[in-house]
Amino acid sequence: MKLHLVIFWFCILLLPNAFAQEFRIFTSLEEAATVHRDSVFRLDLSKNKLQTIPKEIYSYKNLRDLNLSQNRLSSLPDDFYLPNLEVLNLEKNDLDTFSNSICKNTSLHYLYMGRNDVAVVPECIGSLTELIVFDIWFNPIRELPLTMANLKKLRHLDLRGVTFSNDFQKKWNGLLPWVKIEFDMGCDCAN
Repeated sequence: MKLHLVIFWFCILLLPNAFAQEFRIFTSLEEAATVHRDSVFRLDLSKNKLQTIPKEIYSYKNLRDLNLSQNRLSSLPDDFYLPNLEVLNLEKNDLDTFSNSICKNTSLHYLYMGRNDVAVVPECIGSLTELIVFDIWFNPIRELPLTMANLKKLRHLDLRGVTFSNDFQKKWNGLLPWVKIEFDMGCDCAN
């Protein structure tokens, strides 16, 4: 009986705190350092003028949501991998390539890369089979890899801010009929 009471009080006192940590958004590495590394699930480092990804991020093995938007990142390192990452926000940086290292993060559900300078989406995107939202608006993309047809869970693809031909739009609406694709008005142009 005493053991049951101890377990009961343990659940009442400690588990809600652990559960609450899961929803806490840490807004700096200093703040995240105040708790155990395994308790950091969400990290928002947006608007920090970062030019590189801080190495400390890799110590947060349970990190699920990483916001690096509105920084000055021009590339991602080759070793960019977070095993439990589900949400990655890289919007409004200086990225000129879609790093293949993003494709290592196969737990991704939401990938936001709008307002960068990415021209090519690599073939490896087909390995992100858990992806639900791919937001790459306002990038100078001219073609998408056919491996995107592997993304059976994808539901939303944002390609606004780039003028694609009517033929391109028709092709991709046909290849991904289960996806809501957002295009700007098409043209009778060459792409």
